Amino acid sequence: MNRTPWLALVVAVGTISGCASTGEIVDVPLKATQQNAEHIARATLSPAGNQTGILLTVGGVPHDLAVPSRLVTTIYSGSCEHMSAQPAYQAHQANSVDYPSMAPRTRLWAQAPVTLGELSKGDYALLVSTSPADGSRPLFCGKISAG
Repeated sequence: MNRTPWLALVVAVGTISGCASTGEIVDVPLKATQQNAEHIARATLSPAGNQTGILLTVGGVPHDLAVPSRLVTTIYSGSCEHMSAQPAYQAHQANSVDYPSMAPRTRLWAQAPVTLGELSKGDYALLVSTSPADGSRPLFCGKISAG
């Protein structure tokens, strides 16, 4: 598998987030869960009025998902290791033109009903899971931090 395009994307996102001032863009490295080991993902959060835009770049999901697979993005209070029992915010996912279970990587857009400033100041974790049709399995998680 050729990882050069994926690495170029990670470098580009890192460069953009390194050039942005605090509060404009927040980069969230996502760790794969045991159900999705050896895959990688990253979320880039940006302000969208009184909401937060989320660009997910996913480098793989389990191959046993329905095609096209749907991913659910949820924000919880706490950390990936100690999440609240209920989500703080449910992001509204836009449909992707890629099929995550078939493509080596895909990009998905979502929007959370909370400002980026609020997320950056709080103690939140971003969880990416499969859809209820695929068992709502957690795939990736990362701590939202402005710095």
